[in-house]
Order: sequence, then C-alpha cells, then structure tokens
Amino acid sequence: MNPTDLTASLFFSAAVRVGADISLTRLLPLDALNKPLAPHDSYSQRVLLSLHALGIIEPEVSQSHAEDWLLARDWMHHGFDSIAWRIRWAPRDCRRQHEELKVLLRDIELSDDTSQALLALWEDLALAEVAQYARWTLAKSGYNPGWTDQAIDGLRRALKDFSASQVMYLIYLAMRTLAMTHQQGGQDATRLSLVFADAIASYARRAHAEGWTIRGMTRPVDLPLSTLALIFAHEVTRLDDEYLTVRPSPEALMIAMTRHRTVH
Repeated sequence: MNPTDLTASLFFSAAVRVGADISLTRLLPLDALNKPLAPHDSYSQRVLLSLHALGIIEPEVSQSHAEDWLLARDWMHHGFDSIAWRIRWAPRDCRRQHEELKVLLRDIELSDDTSQALLALWEDLALAEVAQYARWTLAKSGYNPGWTDQAIDGLRRALKDFSASQVMYLIYLAMRTLAMTHQQGGQDATRLSLVFADAIASYARRAHAEGWTIRGMTRPVDLPLSTLALIFAHEVTRLDDEYLTVRPSPEALMIAMTRHRTVH
C-alpha cells in the first residue's frame, strides 16, 4: 500500500467509525457526531475534503446550502459542520475496504515509504493536538482561541525537540506570560496574540538550549482523543500512551511498532 492509500484508508476508517450510518451509504455532518473525528474542527474538515478530492465521498448539499455556497464570499462560514457526505462506494465495497484495512493494521509492512507516511501523519497529529490545547487554554482564560494561528510555526518547531505533552506545558507557561502582560498593560490588546506566540517560541528555545526537564501536561478531560488519533495510536503504530509523551521521530515509531511485533 502506497503512502497516499495508507493515509486515505486511515482517514476513511476514522470517518466511518465515527459518522457512518448503519447502511454505510453516508457520513453524518460533523456537528452530529458523538465523538470527534480529528483533534479539531479544521482537521476534521480537512479529512473530509481529502476523501472528497479522492472521489470517495461527496457532499449532500441541499438547495439552501447550495445557494449559500454560490453567494457567499467566505464559504467556510457556511461550511461543513452541518453537511452530510454521501459515500460513493457501494456498501459491499465499504465493508471490504474496512476489513482489508483491519488486516493491514494488524501486520503493517514497515517499508521506507510507509514509515515516512506514518511519521508525517504523527507529526501532523501532534501539531493538531497542541494547537487544540492552545485554543482550549486561551478560550478557558477568556482570550481569543484564534490567536493560536499566530503560534503555529512556533509550535511546529517546538515539536522537533519535545513531545506533544511537553509542548502543552510550554503553552501553559506562555499562557501565564500572556495573562501577566495583559494585567500589567505592557502591550496593546491587539498585539496580545503576538505576545502569546512569541512566548511559546521563546520558552521552546530556552527549554532546548538549557536542557530543561519537562514532565509534560496531562491531557484535559475536556479534550478527549479523537477517533483518528485513537486508531493511529492504538491500532496502527502501537504507540499507545506514548503517542503524546514521546517526540515524533523515526526511532520512536520503529521502536513502538517493533516492540509490538516482538511481544506478539
């Protein structure tokens, strides 16, 4: 299985588990799901758009939604949360593909292409996890969760040296700096998003240069693992609890998957 097929299969499996109707003919809208598909809404939309681009699903757009899309300049405002998706495969094809994927995940071949695809997906999911935590932390403290967008580059660089749970701790420190700066009136309110982003980048640099020992943050109960993350962590890579506590790397991925094969 090539990397594109592997990633698409994981996306489809997650979408089916969390949103498919009993007949495997359609996927429920994101706002009707009982469990999160991916770490945050934008990632969930990306999963669906990826499957749509590959011709696996297509949106079920009512006339009212179609008119919204035609007339809106910001079409994402009318976006995908309330739109269902028709699965273009026949139900028997869905079931066969689903069974084939389960067989594949039980004994995935660790080729160079597969390992690179899994590492890229782990890095992507780790970034989504810490971004979601940053949004949650900002919102909980009464700030704009959209400020996380300013910090994405800093979060991505931090994940080169630290695990997702450790980066969550750096976000916690940055949140304290943001609150202190706001209380002291040291920055104009319109620039507080930059204070938050700069604080994350600064703490990450200091932690790496000074060799900080960071235990990491426990994942808040308000942020349950998404269906895609659960499949990736427990069925594909066998990282299990190390999914958030180990820095994404080829070595960590190989150790986790090899360990599972050795035990079993």
